[in-house]
Amino acid sequence: MISLGINEDLFDSGVVLCEDGHILFAANEERYTRRKNEGGFPHHSLAAMFAYTGIEPEAIDQIYMVGHMTPPFPVRLCPFLHSWLFEAKRNKRVTLFKRLMDAVTFLTPISHSSEDSRMRSIVRPLLPPVTRRQFPKPLQKTPLKFVEHHTAHAAGAWKCSGFDETLCITADGMGDGLSLTVSHCGGGGEQGIERLWAAAARDSFGLFFEVLAEGFGFTPCRDEGKVTGLAACGDPAAVQEDAPLVMQEGRLHYTGPLGREGVRWVREKLLPRYGRENISAWAQDVLEMQMTAIAQWWLKERGLRRLAVAGGVFANVKLNQRLHELPEVDTLFVYPNMGDGGLGLGAICAEENFAPKRIENVFLGESFDDDAIEAVLNAEGLSYEKPEDIETHAGALLAQGHIVARFSGRMEWGPRALGNRSILVRTTDRAVVDRLNTLLQRSDFMPFAPAVLAEDAELYCKDIKPGRLAAEFMTVCFDCTDRMKQEHPAIVHVDGTARAQLVSETTNPGFHKILKTFKAHSGSGVLLNTSFNIHEEPIVCTPHEAVRAFLSAQLDYLAIGPYIVSGTRTKKGQN
Repeated sequence: MISLGINEDLFDSGVVLCEDGHILFAANEERYTRRKNEGGFPHHSLAAMFAYTGIEPEAIDQIYMVGHMTPPFPVRLCPFLHSWLFEAKRNKRVTLFKRLMDAVTFLTPISHSSEDSRMRSIVRPLLPPVTRRQFPKPLQKTPLKFVEHHTAHAAGAWKCSGFDETLCITADGMGDGLSLTVSHCGGGGEQGIERLWAAAARDSFGLFFEVLAEGFGFTPCRDEGKVTGLAACGDPAAVQEDAPLVMQEGRLHYTGPLGREGVRWVREKLLPRYGRENISAWAQDVLEMQMTAIAQWWLKERGLRRLAVAGGVFANVKLNQRLHELPEVDTLFVYPNMGDGGLGLGAICAEENFAPKRIENVFLGESFDDDAIEAVLNAEGLSYEKPEDIETHAGALLAQGHIVARFSGRMEWGPRALGNRSILVRTTDRAVVDRLNTLLQRSDFMPFAPAVLAEDAELYCKDIKPGRLAAEFMTVCFDCTDRMKQEHPAIVHVDGTARAQLVSETTNPGFHKILKTFKAHSGSGVLLNTSFNIHEEPIVCTPHEAVRAFLSAQLDYLAIGPYIVSGTRTKKGQN
């Protein structure tokens, strides 16, 4: 059974190919268009999937699409609207189209219709013929099924956690009329998922953080993590405002303004009084208090001690820390591609009857052979060498204090660079943070993350056990030990936490070997790991993009495939 999962969403669309529950390929459209969180039908990633796997379109047995009302039917009917919406979100000017988008989103039932609404009953029969127009011709007659947005989020988190039975919480901006769901997975119900509770699209933590991000001058639907980064620098008690998200009689209510009105509220009322650091701390506090209360109540109600989460809100690693620290949680699993980018796999997980199986790694994109890499290096006129052991060589360079970009094996699926498309450097000097922020044009208040040998985790992170599974994918924070603070100040945030990635020999032997080599030279198996990309672009996908990013950022060395590049050009290249 060969299944294709497709997410054609407003943001972060992509594809996943599975055979009998085994993932053959997964990638998101942004890696090919080079625009972060690219939405729309994923033509480029679909073509890359067929080219890389060698599987013919005629071999696909079943296609699963995500969403009944997300994206809205008019956008599916007129695909050019995807680009308009994408550009509008990134345009800092208040345009007529932005005002129209607000009106459609918040004043019409297109984004907020319920499961049993008349609008949804009208739209559903129209989805297959409208969507098939986007398919390559050989796929246009392949069986097609649509999966509800939050069901896909929940199924992906449950099946990939490996938990036979778990509580699952999904939370995002909005999807198919909802912003948050709580489900008992593996305990009965349709598809093994029993939905216990839900919050409407307007009552959304995700939309609240989008308003804050845009109000601060950031890009909404992309930069909400910057609000979390700023929160550690502020004081929530300094903001004398009622919480805009409250629980009343078992229902979550958002009482603040949304859209353009929300942005004006942030800029004209909140920022002049409190400053963005305090507002961020206040918002983070509201999110953590409400979400942990929801998790605790339902865990106790159902007698469960395992928690799986998915949806863009759970890109918030500080929230995830609060969840794994709950006394009711024995183990937390955060779906690695937690946002809409992971929905394609979630749709397959929802509809196909395979048992939960822990996802071992997310190295599911393309890889490139030595000939392809050499061709790019030669075309760029770069001098390079092929050491006997590339990982040992890279580890030694890192121990000497050099910044090394690594391009190796298959590309990561999801928002985190986990060693195969990463920039690495030692963490013993905070000056390296300033240098990297300058080279990569990063915001100086955003923390860097450490990669840590899994076997050394307890030396550097506190209360590691409940969050260990999530930490393999760099999706959760931990309080740092004194040793971490003393030895590795460059990756300790101002609140004493770190978003640690635990690297095991089983899941990434090459990266693990680099850390082991670095430890042999320096005495510590901890390295700073940040994504390998040019400023404002997604993580690199191809050798050409890797070389371009390496030269643009003026890094010290590039470990690409089996080769080491120093940045020195040959005479041919200089000419």
